[in-house]
Amino acid sequence: MRSVESEGDSIDDAITKALGTLQVERDRVEIEILADAQRGVFGFGGRKARVRATLRPRVGSLSDVSREASASDGASGGEVTGSTSATADRAREVVERILTHLGVSCTVMLREAAEPGTILLAVSGEESGLVIGRRGQTLDALEYLVNREEGRGSDAAGRVVVDVERYRERRRESLEQLARRLAEKAKQTGRVVTLNPMSPRDRRVVHLTLQDDAGVTTRSQGEGHYRKVLVLPSSGSPRRPER
Repeated sequence: MRSVESEGDSIDDAITKALGTLQVERDRVEIEILADAQRGVFGFGGRKARVRATLRPRVGSLSDVSREASASDGASGGEVTGSTSATADRAREVVERILTHLGVSCTVMLREAAEPGTILLAVSGEESGLVIGRRGQTLDALEYLVNREEGRGSDAAGRVVVDVERYRERRRESLEQLARRLAEKAKQTGRVVTLNPMSPRDRRVVHLTLQDDAGVTTRSQGEGHYRKVLVLPSSGSPRRPER
């Protein structure tokens, strides 16, 4: 698929230039933000915003390509691909409908997911921050509604993941750093460290990050959706005297 990269004084400016180069409307492209604009000091060290705009396939073309590929390979998996594509289209329509009811103007695009079998819907736009919400609670709720609409559980094949401006990735990296830092604190002080209440997704990141650390163990505590994670020092960890 054709794609172009463009620069501008802001992300919107860069997107506008990319659309002009491709001569298409905003809903015909997938936008990847390569760099945000940065203001320099006294006119030095500034950086322009940079985006990559990729033409999206027209309705029906993705299914046609999948069928042709299956026929040429002599494979029998064409129905699976078609089913996944149909699920992705329905999920995107659900997200767009919910955002419209909320009065939020954003673009929803299908992107390649790192986890096989997962459908990733990327939301972007000037009001995308409203979709994330406090600690990602609004985003989690949106993702839950979409998967419930599709009848898919958290471990089901074809599960839908909704992300906003790479929030999920940045959040995971932040939680991993926090988990390691608090694990060191627990080992150095010999005391249990309690994290703030977290969603099941965030708790899972903490547990997975520290599962191979022999110096600590983790467990969840509390009731309800937002429970706390405890980081407990192992029995061999030193304990500093109280002051």
